[in-house]
Amino acid sequence: MFTRRAFVRLGSAVAASLGLAMAGCSAPQGAQPQDRSVSAGFTTQPEDRDPMGSAESTTVCVGLIMGPPSMGLTQFLLAARNGRTTNDFQFTFNGVDYIGLSAALNNGDYDVATLPSNIGPILYNNKELHNQYEVISINNLGVLYVMTTDESIRALSDLAGRHVYSYGEGGTPEYTIEALLRKAKLADSFQLEFKSSPFEVLNLMQSEKNCVAILPQPFVSLSKLMVDPLYTPVNITEEWDKAFSDTGSQAVTTTTIVNKAFLEAHEQAIIEYLRMAGKSVDWSLSHMEEASALQEELGTFLNNAVALDAMPQISMVNLTGVKMRTALSGFIDELYAANPDSVGGAIPAEDFYYLPPAGALGS
Repeated sequence: MFTRRAFVRLGSAVAASLGLAMAGCSAPQGAQPQDRSVSAGFTTQPEDRDPMGSAESTTVCVGLIMGPPSMGLTQFLLAARNGRTTNDFQFTFNGVDYIGLSAALNNGDYDVATLPSNIGPILYNNKELHNQYEVISINNLGVLYVMTTDESIRALSDLAGRHVYSYGEGGTPEYTIEALLRKAKLADSFQLEFKSSPFEVLNLMQSEKNCVAILPQPFVSLSKLMVDPLYTPVNITEEWDKAFSDTGSQAVTTTTIVNKAFLEAHEQAIIEYLRMAGKSVDWSLSHMEEASALQEELGTFLNNAVALDAMPQISMVNLTGVKMRTALSGFIDELYAANPDSVGGAIPAEDFYYLPPAGALGS
């Protein structure tokens, strides 16, 4: 059983990594986004071509955020550790410091990095940086849930007239919630109060009767240790998917970004990365007990038991190519509509989205 101090240590690390990146939550086995390339103005499609750059194996330095973007990569990490990959993938965990990781990527310390979904567009739009970047995959769709001690709440519409706590003001959580409520014609239907920390929200959940909050996984799983009873009646990304079914937009939490110069010099290594990541995520989804048991050992998460509880709700995916572009571009459109600065002041052009050679990743 966790002590409160241990709980807070664990939760603060997780929550900090998610504060910028939270955006809905959708089960990876759910409906895939429809191709909205035409409506988005995209014209490029995967081409039948050879990989760019050298065919020789190389070293790939990868910076990872601990938590949801890494929890599905256990088999890839083990394969790399044991020399069972063609290229030498050197993984480094940066805790929850996505700002430091972004800076290290720009400084050339990493070739590839997992980052919150709005960081890639910010890097792309910042022409003063040392390098140029492309997004190669989506790692997690969404992880936001309505969390409450009031068992009468069953649907998003039940929040009407309520006071709801959350955190992430000025970040992706706020933009996600606002965009969803506007689309679902529920704007201003309840009072949303942002707190500076999810632990402030947790304290309110413990002290206020029939309290309601919108918080991310795996924080919800952590909260189960401290709040009883606790209900999670609404999956925000399921609501997002229903509301935005006309556009194919999906809520996106984390993505993988590559230095464009490295991609052009060693595309075969990026193709292997995506293949290995895809296989690892597929394995994790079908072997969650085994995958969760590896989290502490590999450094992907701080607690195996909490990982097991949270893993079904962290929306692990490995969306690539046109499917990635469809999901992420639609989400970026909605973030931009909520606040242009959230994605660097402009919607990225289609050269932001990496399309591997046709057939390179299999069917």
